[in-house]
Amino acid sequence: MVYDILVKLLRKHLYLVYYERYKSESSTIYIERFGAKHPLLKPELIVVNDQIHGFKKQDRMVSALEKYPIFIELEYSQEGDEKLVEGIDLHAEANLKLKDRLSDVVKLAEVFERTIMVERSRSLTDPGEEVVLIASKISELYASSYLEEDIEEGTLSESDVEAMLEHYLTGFVTFIKALDDIVVKRKRFKSVDKIYDISDEQ
Repeated sequence: MVYDILVKLLRKHLYLVYYERYKSESSTIYIERFGAKHPLLKPELIVVNDQIHGFKKQDRMVSALEKYPIFIELEYSQEGDEKLVEGIDLHAEANLKLKDRLSDVVKLAEVFERTIMVERSRSLTDPGEEVVLIASKISELYASSYLEEDIEEGTLSESDVEAMLEHYLTGFVTFIKALDDIVVKRKRFKSVDKIYDISDEQ
């Protein structure tokens, strides 16, 4: 039940480009891995008179989001047709040069701290080059309980679970776009905040 909701929302909020599935030989645990891109990178079809004529050219302002590959690892157990989600890891990585943009990036990360965690590491050979890790806190939903059990016990409804998952996914993709606006497009935090209304959303 929650597995189906989660996969549906992943397809809605991310552009999935890669998939693989593994099964443990010693247990009923399965791992599914997805490679994804920001949803704004999803190709748009050119349709004329109900005929497909190719894809629209990608906007140059959006193409910078290619720098943020997204990785998803979904772990679940299966008994019959029932899939019980054990945990999920959702993160993106990017090689960025923060330099004078660091204070704005810190402000942005603070606004989103309930839905994402940001870490950065610097290269020893090129101190200007930094790897930024953006990890969704969606995994915290599975830290202490099963959402499936909460639904069965009536403490949560399916729509509650969907809203919770959607909140984390929306925060994740919005942060990536806002980060790109600050670091690559050189916008200030205040202007980005106004564009996305991020202070109110979080």
